[in-house]
Formats: sequence, C-alpha cells, structure tokens
Amino acid sequence: MVIHNVEQRSSEWYKLRLGKVGGSEADGLMTPAKMKTLINKKLAEIITGEAEEVFVNEAMRYGIETEGEAAREYGISNMCEPKEVGYVTNVDYPMFGLSPDRIVSNTIAVEIKCPTPKSFVQYVIDGKPCINKVKSIPKKYLAQCSMYFLMMPKIEELDFVVYNDNIKSANRMYQTRVSRNDMEMEIEKLKAASVVFEKKMKESLIILKSL
Repeated sequence: MVIHNVEQRSSEWYKLRLGKVGGSEADGLMTPAKMKTLINKKLAEIITGEAEEVFVNEAMRYGIETEGEAAREYGISNMCEPKEVGYVTNVDYPMFGLSPDRIVSNTIAVEIKCPTPKSFVQYVIDGKPCINKVKSIPKKYLAQCSMYFLMMPKIEELDFVVYNDNIKSANRMYQTRVSRNDMEMEIEKLKAASVVFEKKMKESLIILKSL
C-alpha cells in the first residue's frame, strides 16, 4: 500500500486516478451491466489520457463543500483528529485506487456522506433499526466502504458518517462503525469482482492495441 500525499482534486490527484477504479465507482463492479460501462469508461481514460468530465449538480457540490465541516463534527464527537489523505494505491490491485475521506489512525478510517435532508432522513430511518451493522449502510455504498479494507490492509474499522448541517437538531450527524469482520462477505464480493474486472480490462487493452 502506498499513500500519495497529494491534494484531492489537484492535477496530481487526477493524474494518479486516471484509468483506475475509485471508491465512488466501486459499485459499478457489482453487476455485469455496470461493469461493462465502467470498463469502457476506464479504457477511454487510458487511451485518451483524459478523464470523462463529470457534471457536478447542487447536491454533489453541497457534499464536497460540507465534507470538512462534517469531519470536524466527527472529530469533536469522537474526541479525535481525523486526517486528510490524498490517494492510496496498492500493488495487489493495480487497477484500483482510493481517496479516503479521513483517516483516524492506522486502523480506523472514515467515509463521509453529506446528502440532502431527504436522503439523510432515509439513511437514518433505514439504518437505525438494523442489528446487522452492515445493513445500516445504504447498499449502494457497500462496495465503496469495502474498498477501504481492500486497499488498506491495516484498516480494521470504518466509520460511515452521514451529515447535513440543515437538520435543525443536535442529531445532524449519524454514524455507523463496521469492522473488517463485519464486512468480510462484502470484501470477498469486491475481491471476486476485481479479478473479473482486471481480466476483462487486460483482454480489452490487447484488442485496442492491435487496432
């Protein structure tokens, strides 16, 4: 594992990510149809040297702008100092990369979501009654959370944090901690998907190079 000390969303960060599957894209590995789309996207990045332009809507912009505030709130609540990390690569998964939201220690990381109030309410209501901690995390984010454990072998626990500063109560932050053991099944699913993805990518690159 290598931690690259670059600023997220800097030119160096974009260069490191080119052609690699990031955490936010990991759900695209979970079905054949999604994987096909993701493969085409990554192949296009490799042969053009440019990433596909992503439209940033208001909800996405709010999430980006509010992440730092959410991290501070998390730090106060958990009496710790979460640190920013630029980008993580791992020689065992050369086609993958991860931009952690925050790292608390060598063994604890943090994934932060700053959704709209409507989604915040949904995440909390759906997650709170769950005895199974993994089910407290929205399904669409399970692969992204699994990426932390896959790419960072020393990480043993991940805090999934949901935050919205428009919530008019003290409960504007909702937090679920999952362990590597909790996520074992999801991690294995991601590992299996990564093998298929890498095989298909290599096969496709051979075809493209022969043209």
